[in-house]
Amino acid sequence: MLLRKMNRLFDYLLPGVRKSEPPTRASADYSLLSRESAEHGLYNGWHDHSVAERQDAAYRLLIQEMYAGQPRQDFLVAADALRYTGIDHPLILEVGCGSGYYSEVLSYLLGQSIHYIGIDYSKAMISLARQEYPERSFMLGDAAALPFANGTLDIVMNGVSLMHILSYETAVAEARRVAARWCIFHTVPVLRNRQTTFLQKKVYGEPAFEVIFNEAELHQILEQGGLVVRQVLESIPYELKLVVGEPTVTKTYVCEVRDE
Repeated sequence: MLLRKMNRLFDYLLPGVRKSEPPTRASADYSLLSRESAEHGLYNGWHDHSVAERQDAAYRLLIQEMYAGQPRQDFLVAADALRYTGIDHPLILEVGCGSGYYSEVLSYLLGQSIHYIGIDYSKAMISLARQEYPERSFMLGDAAALPFANGTLDIVMNGVSLMHILSYETAVAEARRVAARWCIFHTVPVLRNRQTTFLQKKVYGEPAFEVIFNEAELHQILEQGGLVVRQVLESIPYELKLVVGEPTVTKTYVCEVRDE
């Protein structure tokens, strides 16, 4: 019952799966995990080619709904976050770009061309992104060691991936380093009382970990990373109360680079 409420994406059937069969869900089988276990465990699901293909197939359905006039809430929130920056035709780096679908979503919802670069640590994701969007620029790389000079990008958007980065403090600092003015951390799962919590789960059937942030701790990390939170937007529902013991939500944080 919990998983059905989390996110309609979890219930999308993949091509070739009959409706009589159980749907392949984006995330399932959650349990608590220590940070030390996450660091030493084999949670490499996002590197699996089948995971990349299944995630891309799910987002293709969401993009079809967008073109039919029913964009999902997180798509709208991402576009609103970019509008808030006030930059026309920005140069955007998406960290954790997956198969690059946000390059299409943002161009459509903003109604303007964007200069987009995608980076992901998964070879499977980057390979698929290059197939889907050959006109775009994609690269393999680490969120904690971005291959860009200081202040060279208008906006760094962490695209629903901060929750999948163990070295998230360094990833925040790196985003701030390479951004000229704005960093966006999109659809971050947060809770109010419990400290930042680590989970293990199955992502499209493969093992992965996840970070659910204490919101006060997250604000502190952003501030220590040299950022000022200018806007916070509610994103899609993501309820993990039965796992972590209190309600969870996702939020998008629009942050301005603090002058040194």
